[in-house]
Amino acid sequence: MSRLIRFAFHQLYTTFAWAYDAVADAASFGEWKAWGRAAIPFLTREGRLLEIAHGPGHLHLALRQQGFDAVGLDLSIQMARLLRKRFIRDVGRPPAHVRGSALRLPFADRSFACVVSTFPAEFIFARETLDEVRRVLRPGGQLVIVPTAHLKGSDALARLVRWAYRVTGQSMPSADSIRRRFESAGYAFEQHVAHTARAAVVVWVCTAPDQTDAAAKSSAA
Repeated sequence: MSRLIRFAFHQLYTTFAWAYDAVADAASFGEWKAWGRAAIPFLTREGRLLEIAHGPGHLHLALRQQGFDAVGLDLSIQMARLLRKRFIRDVGRPPAHVRGSALRLPFADRSFACVVSTFPAEFIFARETLDEVRRVLRPGGQLVIVPTAHLKGSDALARLVRWAYRVTGQSMPSADSIRRRFESAGYAFEQHVAHTARAAVVVWVCTAPDQTDAAAKSSAA
């Protein structure tokens, strides 16, 4: 049963992408767009920004509307169509986006000042992803991730939603385990929490080493 539910959940990124917004709204009590925007205060405006797994494009549109020089990337053709449709409708022009995998980013070294991803799948923990993000980040650049949100309520509906998160693989390992994963890939790791009416939204800020730090460690070795 759990495998079937996970399969159906992952189809929301492809075959049933048209239903993604409705399902996400139901699972978050209408807050999921606000949960994604929790990343924005942690993003730098000094240079280009890459959003990995832009999905239906709500955060990407918000970034553009707030003046970020944002580029989107997603492997799903269906999500790319939703993003393009949203931009044409709301801003009258297509977005800057490419189809591609986080495991092999189609960008030059040091192309971005910041990388953001909200509610990504397991690929975000892959060493290939973390190495690729470090490669395209400028020295000292940041990878900002919104991995999950914890519902505050104890009513039956909130408990049902938390169960759904677990069976679809959306529950997170401990903060210490997460920290070790990112630090082993060369990042400095911080965890923050932003609050909405119904949830505590987790935000990870992972900073790539700058050239001074790298040189100091090399000399010490």
